[in-house]
Amino acid sequence: MLTDVAQLPFTDLCLFIVDDSPSDRATYIRWLQHTDHVRVAIQEMATGREALEACVITPPHCILVDNQLPDMSGLDFLEKVRHSNSASKAPLVFLTGQSNEEIAAKAIKLGAQDYFIKNTLSKEFLWRHIQQAVNELTSLKRIQALERQLNTILRSSGDGLMVVGTDGIIRFTNPASERLFHQPTEELLGTPFGYPLIKGKTREIAIRCQDTHVTPVEMRVVPIEWENEPAYLTSLRDLTERRKAEEERQRHETERQYAQRQESLGVLAGGIAHDFNNLLMAIVARAGLALRSLSPDSPAREHLHIIEKSGLRGGELANQMLTFAGQTQLDFQAINLQQFLKDLKSFLRSTVSKRITLTFNLSANLPPIRGDRSQLRQLIMNIVTNAAEAIGDREGTIQMSTSAINTSTQDLRHYHIMGDLPWGPCVSFKIQDSGSGIKPELIPKIFDPFFSTKFPGRGLGLAALLGIVRGHGAAIAVHSRIGQGTEFLFLFPTTHKPSPQNIPSLTLPKKPLSNSIPSKVLVIDDEEEVRTACSLILKEIGFDALVAQDGKAGDQIFEHYQDEIALVFLDLTMPHLDGGELAEKIRERAPDVPILVSSGYPEEEAMKHFAQSGINAFIQKPFQVEILIAKIQELTRIGVKGQK
Repeated sequence: MLTDVAQLPFTDLCLFIVDDSPSDRATYIRWLQHTDHVRVAIQEMATGREALEACVITPPHCILVDNQLPDMSGLDFLEKVRHSNSASKAPLVFLTGQSNEEIAAKAIKLGAQDYFIKNTLSKEFLWRHIQQAVNELTSLKRIQALERQLNTILRSSGDGLMVVGTDGIIRFTNPASERLFHQPTEELLGTPFGYPLIKGKTREIAIRCQDTHVTPVEMRVVPIEWENEPAYLTSLRDLTERRKAEEERQRHETERQYAQRQESLGVLAGGIAHDFNNLLMAIVARAGLALRSLSPDSPAREHLHIIEKSGLRGGELANQMLTFAGQTQLDFQAINLQQFLKDLKSFLRSTVSKRITLTFNLSANLPPIRGDRSQLRQLIMNIVTNAAEAIGDREGTIQMSTSAINTSTQDLRHYHIMGDLPWGPCVSFKIQDSGSGIKPELIPKIFDPFFSTKFPGRGLGLAALLGIVRGHGAAIAVHSRIGQGTEFLFLFPTTHKPSPQNIPSLTLPKKPLSNSIPSKVLVIDDEEEVRTACSLILKEIGFDALVAQDGKAGDQIFEHYQDEIALVFLDLTMPHLDGGELAEKIRERAPDVPILVSSGYPEEEAMKHFAQSGINAFIQKPFQVEILIAKIQELTRIGVKGQK
């Protein structure tokens, strides 16, 4: 019994014995059939031709052939079987009756695995060499299969793989390396790699090709042996897509943080505007009361007019803060942007230097956008003014253009985008100047309040414009290069809805009307100066003022004096009970009493809190004395019986 037969890679071994001696064949068969673990299927042939034909039908695992055959020599058979398409790789054990070194050399040269003299053979000797021959062939097949698999892996790898010798010369490349270097393998092999190789370390390099294309690459180096010499396996991973994804992620994160900061600033701006309007209300109201008490020729009137005018201008600044916060009332209409810009042409030309060329490239047949004309006019004027300042005293151009684009297919990655980007078809409006440009790191800051690239900030500037754009459900995309100018791209969602009809406003009398019947007006405001100023105004026109510092106190006073109150004048934001809640309570008790609401917020925003209360009128702080008097007299004349 042989102890190593189990190592053969077959459970059924197909063996051809080609020998014209029946006794020799019988001996070999007897020896080979008494083996464990392996079943040997033996076919015996007496001629070389018979064996060649059998190889075509059933390729053997091994061939045992005698040199002396009746129709050809063993060497002839060996040459023929090696040139045929069947069994050409099967190991062949060559046998001869006498020792002949010349024949042995020829047999080995033609591909025989072993050469033996018959009278030296034994059972163990023959089987061991057959096993060795089959193992060698099997190992070769395995190596070849591994080589094919390795070649497939190397060629299909997305990473560039290169073998670089210790002398820095490239010995091997795969297709991914060709793509990274933009060169075929034939040009890369035998050339210097050109980058320092530090084994076991991962580092980033930039591959610069002849066409000036630069590719960021992550390089890993592992020491290996190549063709029996030490070398380095260099893995090159293209970082282009990773960088793009990281930049996109960073851009979204920056926009998210900026949006959160703007939202916080918006809340702050709204609160400041409310308190600021209350302060201005006291200033404007006191100035108005003083004007009413002075004679027409008093020299103090001019000073009071300036105080009143300055207070109202302060109110405009508060409104800018509310615009930044996105809380302004917008009069939306369907606007043809092409016609809108045509109407602005002459006005825009008059606002910029004659050294600046103002050009218009307006697309026809654009779908309308939904917008507020005055706000859009303010937006365009602000950007054009900024563009003219960026150009300065030298010659330059400001170009305005419109087009219809689709943001789902448009590449906007080189823009810094703020606002709500419309998805899909939209109308774009571009203002591009040839000014000095903005540094890339400053572009995200230009929408911050009081930020300026020229001198210390002086107002809300682009921050207010961002509020306008957001109010239109649109976006601003900015792109700029130092020395090459700046581009503002406004992206508006399209609309096919008709323009809403403007509701005519009530024309109030400019002069106070006399009031012969005493009445009470309940004034509810958390600012003492506002309550005092309103009380003085009411006294001017013959009303008694009842005042409350919060909603809870106002509710109690109204309950006590309900039958004597001709009008309730209340603020929106108050402690304990806000204006909306108080108005509902008043309406439950007295459905007919007029309610006048005041607030620093725009009417549209403020009136959201009074949807169920049936408010009669609204007045925005700060307001002039004459306007408040007209509102009160109009409401009391209509709402109180006997006051007509």
